[in-house]
Amino acid sequence: MSRHVVIVGAGIAGLAAARTLADAGYSVEMHEAADRVGGRVASDTVRGFTIDRGFQIYLSAYPEAKSFLDRPGCDLRALDLKAFMPGALVWNGARAATIAHPLREPLAAIMGVLRGVVPPADALRMIPFARRALSGPSDGPGPSGTTTLARLTAAGISRGTIDRFFRPFFGGVFFDTSLSTDAGRLDFLLRMFAEGFACVPAKGMGEIPKLMLAAAPSVRVRLGSRVERVESRAIVLASGERVEADAVILATGAHDLERLLAPIAPDFPQTAWCGTFSAWFATPDPAALPSWLVLNGSGLGSFNHGAAMSAIAPSYAPSYAPSGRGLFVANTTFLPKDRDNSLDLAADMQRTLREILGRDATDGWELLTTQRIRHAIPRQWPQDVARGDRARSTALPKHIFLAGDHLEDSSINGAMRSGRRAAEAILAAR
Repeated sequence: MSRHVVIVGAGIAGLAAARTLADAGYSVEMHEAADRVGGRVASDTVRGFTIDRGFQIYLSAYPEAKSFLDRPGCDLRALDLKAFMPGALVWNGARAATIAHPLREPLAAIMGVLRGVVPPADALRMIPFARRALSGPSDGPGPSGTTTLARLTAAGISRGTIDRFFRPFFGGVFFDTSLSTDAGRLDFLLRMFAEGFACVPAKGMGEIPKLMLAAAPSVRVRLGSRVERVESRAIVLASGERVEADAVILATGAHDLERLLAPIAPDFPQTAWCGTFSAWFATPDPAALPSWLVLNGSGLGSFNHGAAMSAIAPSYAPSYAPSGRGLFVANTTFLPKDRDNSLDLAADMQRTLREILGRDATDGWELLTTQRIRHAIPRQWPQDVARGDRARSTALPKHIFLAGDHLEDSSINGAMRSGRRAAEAILAAR
């Protein structure tokens, strides 16, 4: 029976696997190349502001997250989750109006119709479309074989509404403004949005992996520990140290995973990625910032979506911004080539936001930092979903197991589910 397990990578998937194995009485040792746990789910402090690694959200209805973050030894309330409004402020190039979830904020949804952002016929179609989301998959998405764009078109939603709302909104969720993401992912997310809220921890997304680690005190974590090679029952560190184990879980990012698997599984399929660019702005007046997600539905400029994080998590509690200051994050799927290009892109997004929010709301903004994130989330087109199935079925040495959101859906929920499944495979093999 396998009793000692080494996990390579202390991201969300690795932490979920570690907790599952630790709860079963296994000895668990994690090796993480970075200086902290969490992988792509991370936060930094810049001049007193909390800056996540790109624009990230937590969906309160995620089933796996409920299991891992709200259980004995792990109190979800410690995250002090702050919810976004259920909808968005949408700019059509001439005016901005809210488009709200028709089942959550019917009055705001009606105002979107009256202000011409959503045609009445589309508004009527969106109500049954939202209701059908409640019958979507509840534990995680399955493959559909069709794209999000095709699913929206089949529902009778006009191209104008798709371009003004769905393209920037789900383009911001999937980092894929082409809407080529598998519609199974859309079905799952629509149910999550219908049953819960988009949230962030009051002190940043990096609090999620910290909470997961604190809930598994018996797990040993070695930070700054880069793995050079993987063997059937051992790993070899960059330092040359060899660490033996009864089983090994590879829960690294997909690009590092491919490097480690190359000698033992050369046919392992490569992962395609979606990238994002974020510009974080400090603002002098938090009261002037909107509480809604902001979407650019005009198709003009580089800005796609953004949010006033200080309005979601206000400064009367530990939050994203110091007291009396605001914090806005602007995002695009365009990836700049270098630092100068990054500054130009941030300035372009700020100009668009000045049009959307007005001069009074955007005067005095100061650029805090920019983030060019090439490997933001694994792409989820239908062929990528099929690639995940091939990856899971790749023949590996008997005692090596895989975890990561590139094997499931690209989300916190998918990462946790993949970690749990890897741990359960070890438990079943004992």
